[in-house]
Amino acid sequence: FASSRFASSRFASSRFATYSKSSPTTDPVVIEAELKKECDYISSADRVSNIREIRYGKRRDETPEEMTLRLFATELNEWNHIYWTEQNNIYTSVKHQLEDEMEENGIESEEDIDKALQEFYRSYSLSNKDSFNKYTSEWSKSNLKLIYLSCRAQKSRAIKNVKDFVRPPGKSRHSSKSLRKL
Repeated sequence: FASSRFASSRFASSRFATYSKSSPTTDPVVIEAELKKECDYISSADRVSNIREIRYGKRRDETPEEMTLRLFATELNEWNHIYWTEQNNIYTSVKHQLEDEMEENGIESEEDIDKALQEFYRSYSLSNKDSFNKYTSEWSKSNLKLIYLSCRAQKSRAIKNVKDFVRPPGKSRHSSKSLRKL
């Protein structure tokens, strides 16, 4: 994956739907200036890639495993967006060329248009078969890694919650020797 942050132009929209386990909103759409950093925000689908942008929230007490999961999920979403933007741009340009050719050749009957489009879809799918298979393979591997990272993040959160629960009031996390044994 390209290790890049979100492109600011993709967040130019001032509205995002929000989801938060800790503080659900009654209005699913909020102004970007009011976004809470610990909530996940999901944009509408991109016009070209059809991928929804996700801003993953960051907890104030985020564990290293949760941070790794958040960063990987962000990177995976960006990778999907880039791939489908490229594919959809290529598809659209080739389809427009076909439509222009049909218009120039005077093809107007629905039956002829349907046949031409069927042939176009078939040849486009076959010519991009390797690219689609490679994408699917990488996507599957990445989703397995996402599941693994999610399990690690859940485990680290559970351990942190137990340690925080059993810590006596007023004691810092690093001062108790008995907690280090946990």
